[in-house]
Amino acid sequence: MVLMILGGLFSLVGFIGWLIIIIHAFKTSVGQGFLSLCVPFYILYYAFAKFQHSKKGLIIALFLGGYIIGGVLYQVSVMQAASALQKSMGEFKIEIPTKK
Repeated sequence: MVLMILGGLFSLVGFIGWLIIIIHAFKTSVGQGFLSLCVPFYILYYAFAKFQHSKKGLIIALFLGGYIIGGVLYQVSVMQAASALQKSMGEFKIEIPTKK
């Protein structure tokens, strides 16, 4: 449960970084903004090649680091929950009736 909350918080940090980059893209031009929204991975190109900000490194770190760490923490929490559920159910057997 704690890892899921931490994963959500890191994802929120990543979302804030993403939002800053998207707003900058739309301020540059509407075309850049829509490309960043609609074309997969274009926002990464935009962030590294065209994004100009005094704190560019920090914003990109928030964007990528937040999403990556948040995703990893969330996946670990899901695996822990699945493992705990499997242990609580014990051994699960399905018996197929046979004709005699």
